[in-house]
Amino acid sequence: MAEKKFNTKLYGIFAIIAVATVLVTLTVTTYVSRYNGFHAEKVAQAYVSTIVETGDGYNALKNSLLSMDQKFGDYIRVNYLNPVIYEGYKPGDATKGLKGLNDESRKGEKTLHDDGTLEGQLIEKMYPVYTQLLETNGGWDACDAILTGYIAALRTERAALYGDDFFDDEVFFTTLEANIAAYGDTLTGTEDAFDKNTGVQTSFASEGAYQKKYGDDYKFTVEPTAERAGVSAFEGSPECKVVTVQVRCGDTVVVDGVDVTLVRVGRTWYVDQNACDTAALYTFYR
Repeated sequence: MAEKKFNTKLYGIFAIIAVATVLVTLTVTTYVSRYNGFHAEKVAQAYVSTIVETGDGYNALKNSLLSMDQKFGDYIRVNYLNPVIYEGYKPGDATKGLKGLNDESRKGEKTLHDDGTLEGQLIEKMYPVYTQLLETNGGWDACDAILTGYIAALRTERAALYGDDFFDDEVFFTTLEANIAAYGDTLTGTEDAFDKNTGVQTSFASEGAYQKKYGDDYKFTVEPTAERAGVSAFEGSPECKVVTVQVRCGDTVVVDGVDVTLVRVGRTWYVDQNACDTAALYTFYR
C-alpha cells in the first residue's frame, strides 16, 4: 500500500485560513468579555470555559491582567517579541525606524519564494514543541515560560528550515495560533474538509479526546459555585475576589473546585493569572 504523504503546502494554507476564522471569533469573544468584565463571576466563567472547550489557555489570558492596558497580542509584542527582534530593545521603547530581524534584507531565497510549503512544515515542526511546553508547565498559567521557550525554539526551527535568520511577529503568531488550533482539534475532533474550488480533501475526520471520554454528544457546563474575598499581590486594585468554578459534562462533575482569583481595576474585573492554578483543566479528560 502506498504511503500517504502529508501535504505541507495545503496544511500551511488552510492553517492560515483556520487562524483567520479563529481571530474573527475572538473579536466577538473579546467584545463579550469586556461587557461581562463588570461581573467577577462572569469573567471567571469565561476564563475557565475558554480553556475547557478547546484547551486554549492562550486566549483565556485575554481575560487577565496581561490584557488590562493593551491587547494581549500587543503585550506579547512589547515584552517578548520586540526584545528578540530588535537588539537593545526595552519594553516600552518605540520601534519606528529600528532595523532588526524583521528587516526585508534578512529574507533569504527560501523565504522570498515560499509558496506556503515551508510555512506548513514549520507549523508541523513546532506542534510537538508547543504540546511539550504545555505539558511541562501545566498550562498557560506559566505564560512566561511558554512564550520564552516557544520563541527560542521557533527561531531555531525556522532558521534551519529557511536558511536565514529573518523573524517577525507574523511568523510567531501564525505558527503559534495554528498549533493552538491543532491542539484544540485533538480534543474536540474534526470533520472531513474539502477545498471548495478543487474538491481536494484537505483534512480527514478524527475522533477527539473529549469524544472518546464522554461520547459524541458531550457538552460541558461551566458554572461558578462560590465566591469569597481574596488576596492578590497586584497593587493596583483595592478589591480582590476568588470565584470557585465547577465543570460538568451532562450530570457528571469532571472538574470541581477550580479557584480563579480576580482583581477589580476601575469597574472591570481581571483574572490574576499569577494567583491561579488551572492545570486540572488540561488533564481532566485523561
